[in-house]
Amino acid sequence: MGKHISSNEVWDIVVEKFLPLRENRGKEKLKIKENYGNIDFQSFSTGNGIRYFNVVGTFNQDTTIENLHSSNNGFFSFNTGAEFQMEETRKNNAVKWGTNICLCGEMGEGHTSNSLYSKNSVFVNHHISLNTELFKQLTEDNENFHNAKQMYKGDYIDVRFNNNLNLHQKQLLNDLSQGFALDSKLHEIYMESKLLDLIYSSINSIKNEVNDDIYLSSEDINSINRAKQIIIENMENPPSLKEISYQASINEFKLKKGFKQIYGTTVFGYLQEYRLEKAKKLLETNEINIGEASSLVGYKSISHFSKIFKDYFGVTPIEVKKEQRKIYI
Repeated sequence: MGKHISSNEVWDIVVEKFLPLRENRGKEKLKIKENYGNIDFQSFSTGNGIRYFNVVGTFNQDTTIENLHSSNNGFFSFNTGAEFQMEETRKNNAVKWGTNICLCGEMGEGHTSNSLYSKNSVFVNHHISLNTELFKQLTEDNENFHNAKQMYKGDYIDVRFNNNLNLHQKQLLNDLSQGFALDSKLHEIYMESKLLDLIYSSINSIKNEVNDDIYLSSEDINSINRAKQIIIENMENPPSLKEISYQASINEFKLKKGFKQIYGTTVFGYLQEYRLEKAKKLLETNEINIGEASSLVGYKSISHFSKIFKDYFGVTPIEVKKEQRKIYI
């Protein structure tokens, strides 16, 4: 017999705590330790209709949480932890929040649902809520959004598949989570910049292709995670796909399909993103030149490195170094 947490309990414990953030700018944290598990809530509001929530939780038994939505808004929901399900109360249909995916859509006042969580799993969900008018302005001219795969449509909710999380989105989510550790007006600006970047990146990452996902067992997922570690540990001189699949104990076909399914890009696409993100951090935080940064992450040609760096970040490595010097002068 699992634990059932009513919407009244959720309101008493959580919602009232965060109500002031609906209109006001600021951050809020809440830690819940009960006999049914541990949950950490963090929330940041820009004060102009955009709110970010980060929820990390584990439950000691299978747990159902009732949800009662009290406003109209658009949303982007990023799940980086264990998968869970949401069942709409009226129609008893379920939407699976799989791991490493972003879902988007709209929810209306009066929407009721149950969220189902498995015991002893770590759930990590990031949620951006935007007021309805702003959400429509941001998405109304985006053809991919309107053609995105519909996961579920009910009387008060429309959920669409946005994308498998890419490395840039994951980095922004990590930056937002870390931003709660510091408390100043400057860090509020920092968090808002990351939040706006995440919204922009997510709208421009919406996919509408036919879903051709393959079944992945827990053993397959472990092997794919090992493959990711192999390319990270050998980024300067990465092995071939055949060698990676052998070392990770998974066949090449399942590695290629499964890796893209979990991480939203190819094996070597992930490697390139990881290299570039690493190189940018080196240029921003270390007294090394562009050639050294390029070599440290595995690029032999500085010109090639500079080109793909500019394509990925929109700025050149030289511009990053100039900005770094300004900070330390």
